[in-house]
Amino acid sequence: MVDKRAIGIFDSGVGGLTVLKEIEKILPHEDLIYFGDNLRAPYGSRDPEEISNFCLNIGKFLESLDIKLLVIACNTATVVCLKELQEKISVPTIGVIAYGTREALELTKTNKIGILSTPLTAKVDAYKNEAQRINKEVKVYQIGCEPLVPMIESGWEDTEKNQALIRSYVDRLPTEIDVVVFGCTHYPIIEEYFIRELKGKKIVDPAKETALEVEELLKKLKLLNKRDSKGKVSFYTSGNINKFQKIAEKILGKPIKKIKQALN
Repeated sequence: MVDKRAIGIFDSGVGGLTVLKEIEKILPHEDLIYFGDNLRAPYGSRDPEEISNFCLNIGKFLESLDIKLLVIACNTATVVCLKELQEKISVPTIGVIAYGTREALELTKTNKIGILSTPLTAKVDAYKNEAQRINKEVKVYQIGCEPLVPMIESGWEDTEKNQALIRSYVDRLPTEIDVVVFGCTHYPIIEEYFIRELKGKKIVDPAKETALEVEELLKKLKLLNKRDSKGKVSFYTSGNINKFQKIAEKILGKPIKKIKQALN
């Protein structure tokens, strides 16, 4: 059976492109539709009810484009509205938190894990709750990094001031942790700057684990597109098209021919 419908992916901005990139690698024959809510980014410091309304509108929009699976490629949105979207959207819907957590638990030798995320994700103990649901003995240390998302959305600059900001967050983590999870899909975009400060600690990028879960779920539900040709990717943003295109092309490492504006 071949299911030609696309996979829908959304984020508060460009961070979810790290998830799209991993899905493209693993499932090159699938059509993908990406929506970046750049007009309202970042979500991490917004009111949960406001975020919920944004996400439901986006979910309904992508559903109207006849998708077969919805991926919430945003940690904050996963925290706030995964369950709601699973109830209100007619297609299978997954987030990004569970899969990165599982990978971190498999990698840690000290049973101590660090999470670098948006303030809201840290505030509600999203990764801590998920990790301790699986392993009650694990210690989870969460740091909310408020200004990073808007800085990445604006185009990160390699300056000593910005590196010092990264260092200030890493320094708040206990030295005995051996695994750090990127609790925001924007953070892999500036991974090299974290690597400078993490000094050999293992890094978990939930984007990769989420892409693997997408593959497993499509196989399980018999929704794979088994054609020989490469899938196409469609892009939507609620924000400025030129701004989105500039940073998206940098993240994906290739030109984007067409971007549409929606829900603005």
